[in-house]
Amino acid sequence: MMKEIVGGYDNIGASKQDLKKFHRDLKAYIQGSDAQMFVDNFTNKKLMWSAFFFDFEMDEDYCLCRALWADPLCKKSYALFGDMVSFDTTYQTNRYNMVFTPFTGVDHHKSCITFAAGFIAKEDIVSFEWLFRSFLKAMGGNEPNCMITDQDPAMKIAVKSVFNKTEHRFCMWHIMKKLPDKVEKSIMQEETGFLKKLCACVWHLEIEPTEFEERWNKDG
Repeated sequence: MMKEIVGGYDNIGASKQDLKKFHRDLKAYIQGSDAQMFVDNFTNKKLMWSAFFFDFEMDEDYCLCRALWADPLCKKSYALFGDMVSFDTTYQTNRYNMVFTPFTGVDHHKSCITFAAGFIAKEDIVSFEWLFRSFLKAMGGNEPNCMITDQDPAMKIAVKSVFNKTEHRFCMWHIMKKLPDKVEKSIMQEETGFLKKLCACVWHLEIEPTEFEERWNKDG
């Protein structure tokens, strides 16, 4: 990145080893205060940018355990395209052992857009309920029509507890990933053509519910 910024390796003025040492020293310098720096950074954004949303919670040991933020662009995107929200917890940081939890959607160009993002230390009911309530608070109490998640028992309870009007649906990717464990291997073999026919139904963007049922019953 520095090479691209300054125009070449000869203009950087430091070796790769120098940068590694600087990174090591920087981590040692901020050790123990990085969570506070994270909170301070977003708190300052909130003070300077009234439309910026940020909230967090500490655990009994005064360690950061939950956080959620959304900038004005995220909130504007939600106002336009927030009828359906995907909530994902498949991202995990390698150093702090916290789960990254983005709320995403799709715009009219079929591009992914971010509505909000958060961190949680535990994937339990309390954490999910806090995230969902904070998300609603950030979006002015406007619930999505539908929320798509993976098949997590704690998440299922939290969605039902917090949202009154939102339909909860499971992510198709997770369903299809678990399909080989739920269906007999003899049926899943390539010769039967079962998987190909099933994918043609579930991954069809334009298919209507009635047509899906017809195809399902026919191919089944």
